Order: sequence, then C-alpha cells, then structure tokens
Amino acid sequence: MKVALVLERFDWRKGGLESWTWQFAQQLRSKGFEVNVVAFEFHPSAQDEGVVIHQLEMPRSRLARAEALEKYLRNLNPDVIHDMGVGWYADIFHPHGGSTLATRQHNLMRIPRWRRFTFLRPRRHREMQEIEQRQHARPDSVTVAVSNMVKRHFQELHHLPERKLRVIYNGVDLEKYSPGHRTQYRDVVRAQLGLRNEVLYFLLAHNLRLKNASTLIRSMGLLAAKNKPVHLVIAGNDRTDSYVQLAIKSGAASRVTFLGLVDPVKYYAAADVCVLPTWYDPCSLFTLEAWAAGCPVITTRCNGASELMIDGIHGYALDDPADHVQLASKMDALIDDPLRAKMSDAARKLALEHSFARQASEFIALYEEIRNAKQSGL
Repeated sequence: MKVALVLERFDWRKGGLESWTWQFAQQLRSKGFEVNVVAFEFHPSAQDEGVVIHQLEMPRSRLARAEALEKYLRNLNPDVIHDMGVGWYADIFHPHGGSTLATRQHNLMRIPRWRRFTFLRPRRHREMQEIEQRQHARPDSVTVAVSNMVKRHFQELHHLPERKLRVIYNGVDLEKYSPGHRTQYRDVVRAQLGLRNEVLYFLLAHNLRLKNASTLIRSMGLLAAKNKPVHLVIAGNDRTDSYVQLAIKSGAASRVTFLGLVDPVKYYAAADVCVLPTWYDPCSLFTLEAWAAGCPVITTRCNGASELMIDGIHGYALDDPADHVQLASKMDALIDDPLRAKMSDAARKLALEHSFARQASEFIALYEEIRNAKQSGL
C-alpha cells in the first residue's frame, strides 16, 4: 500500500509530533508499506530511513502551505493520505495538538477574567482554525482524536458527527522507555545533580507556559518551606529566566534545576515521579513515556492521557491545574517510598497496554478500511 504522511518538518529533533511521525514511518516500512513523506523540511538523515521524500518549498503562511500540499498531493495519488494537521487535503486528519478551539479555551483558563477580552487571536491561530474548518468539510475524511477528551471537543465545538471521528490513543516505545535503564543512568544523573536521597520530580516540556511550570514551581516552594527532601528538574526549554525568578520568589531556587534539551531516557531513569500540571494536552507523550519508564505521574484532567490512568494507582489526576496547594499535597504523598514503588510497578503495567506497535496496528486497520471503501466506491 502506498501511504503519504504529511507534516511540516520530518525531523525527530523538533518535537513530539515530528518524533512520532519518524517512528511511525519506520513501523509502516517494517510492515511492507511504501511510505511517502511530504513535508517542507527534512532531517539530513531522512533519506537513509527508507522513505520516499517529497520536499516542498516552505511558504510563509499556513494557508499557503495547505494550498501547496493540496496541489502536490493531487498528483501524487497515494492509496491513503495521512495528514498530521498541516493541510486540508487528506483521508485522515490526525491533529496531535487537538482542537484549535479547545486549545484557545484552555489557554484562557490561565488568564484573569478581566484580561480575557484583550486576549486576541493572533494570525496563526486564525489560519489554523480556517484549515481545521476545511479539513472537517471534506465529506469522506476521518479525524483521529488521540483521546476521548479530544473527540468530545471536536463533537461539541466543531459539531463533527460520530461517523467522522475515531479515537486512537498515542503509543509508547516500550524498549526505549523502560525501568531497565535505571541501572545505567540513575546514579550517574543524580550525582551530576548533586542529589543524595531526595525524591526527584521531573517535567519535560517545550512550552513551559502551556504545561504550567509556574504552578509546579509554586508547589515546590511549599514543599521547600516544610524542608521536604525533594528536588525538581525542568527540562526541554532554554528560555527560563522568568521561571528562575519565580523559583527564587517562591523559596524553591535551591530545589529546582533548569535544563535545556536533554536525553529524556536518562532523566526518566533518574526521576522518582513525573509531573505535568498542564492546562491542555490532547494525550501527553511525556505521560506515556514516564509510565513506560516506571514513573508514576501527577497530571491534570486537561491531559487526555489521564483517561488511561486510575487515580491513586498510576499517579494522580488533578481537576484544577492552578491549584498549587493540591499539587504540592500529591507530590508530598509520593515522598513515601512504598507507595511510590507500588505506583511505579502499576505505571509500567499500564504502559504495556499502550505500545507504539499497538497504535500503529490501529492506524493500519484504518488504512485498510479507507482503501477498501475507495475501491468499492463507497
């Protein structure tokens, strides 16, 4: 089967969507698919990955990119076009970032009510919304939601009917992210951080505002004030000046280490608990990777991955992302070694049910369904 994967950048270094597509392309190739990747930028090693590369010139606006993709894909004529959310000409739309309208709603949650009327939509959001509307207007397309939360958003905010929606949760590489890496990395990384017996919390995020690093730092301030044996690593973003100042103001400066891009495998191995008090996450890969590595996760109900967990068994899911007191309470509870060990075992077992291979098989089944419908003229 000839499949076209469509995204802006086929480069595993750029983020979760790009890393996922890179790995997914290899899964498809291993199953005998002809994998065509249509994008505007490629990692230099992409040509060695066995995929067929189609590199387009990058227009400045999102709308122009979508138009260029449509023109190109009409001539490529694959069996199935699987778009990651960048264009409007596809059989499957797979928006890893969820609904644009839901993203806006959840972003507004962190802004005081008196300021919300000035919170205007920038041009890129308006363009993304127009692309989304044109995606949904395609009569025979399917939108894949990465959680039931996202499916509900598309039904309630975009009025998509049930027949145009599927839920396929994100999957995780169970070998790359595994408790087995602790022997190799745990003591080394903790020594580099200057830790002894502290409980280490870990947040990996590119967008520290959306992932709510501020609330997490305030929670660390409460724990530091009680002289709890805790430390926090926040990684994934170099623009941390305002968060460093907040840590100082909260009294947590000595308990928080800020890092840029890191090898997440090493830090999952060193961490005791992963924390993601996010304002909005369709189905966090960080959460799944943490569980696979055997780390309990404290997150919020605004994270679609929280649907997969049982509160108090695999970690904790909070209702209010802004409640730093409640977050601190749950972090405090996991200082307890026996409870944390029990949750660690449960987290790994949960991850085993959500492998990347399982997710890939669900997409392949959808591909077959779409190709068969085309061949039968339905």
